[in-house]
Amino acid sequence: MLSQLDKIKILLVDDQSLVRTLLSQALQAMGVRAEHISQAPDGSTAMRTLDMRVFDLVLCDVEMKPMNGLDLLKELRCGHTMNASNLPFIILSGHADRSNVTVAVQLHADGFLVKPPKPIDVEKAISQALRRTRPEIDPFSYYSVDTGTDYDKKVFRRLFEPRPEDLPERPNETVTVLSAKPGAVLAEDLCSKSGHLLLPRGASISANQLAVLRNYSDRYGVHQLVVEKVADPVAADDVAAGTTGQPD
Repeated sequence: MLSQLDKIKILLVDDQSLVRTLLSQALQAMGVRAEHISQAPDGSTAMRTLDMRVFDLVLCDVEMKPMNGLDLLKELRCGHTMNASNLPFIILSGHADRSNVTVAVQLHADGFLVKPPKPIDVEKAISQALRRTRPEIDPFSYYSVDTGTDYDKKVFRRLFEPRPEDLPERPNETVTVLSAKPGAVLAEDLCSKSGHLLLPRGASISANQLAVLRNYSDRYGVHQLVVEKVADPVAADDVAAGTTGQPD
């Protein structure tokens, strides 16, 4: 049994309120404080929660729409939240589908519990996840993992589809990794020093991904990004008003 369960913060993600309630009660019986347990009814809400609070572990159902548990895990591993991309993550499912287990392993899930899980199994899975050596932080290596969902196709796989040749070129600028802003859209493919594709053109780069490029500069060798230039809102307003911003 972990001796510091009262200090860990856990996010419960399940589309059934009864399951969330039962898991919350079980966690509190183990020693987790009620105020340290957050709940989300779906993957999208969980994403927003992961962008607002820092957690020590996620317990998440698989079968949810439009973003299921594996999609949420992929978003997390790809560094699309403010939490560490190698955050411990335990999968919950009504049945241990082999394809789901395979994808979960590829995304470095920390456990797979069949619902309804017994409290002793939940506690054991949490203990093992928190004690396990964390996978290397490399948010760019998970984009190729296919969860097989419509969400994955829409959000991730479309980034790697050939770009139509008739799309107009957008103004771009070169910025340093230190000065780049989260949410910037890449105007050129982002590659490591060895030529490995990290992010394709058209992808937005997150704060977590920028931090990885800064903290592991020896590994990636990326010092500059070519991003789409953001229009100056003041200048855009002047153009719309038919002025140039020059004094009379």
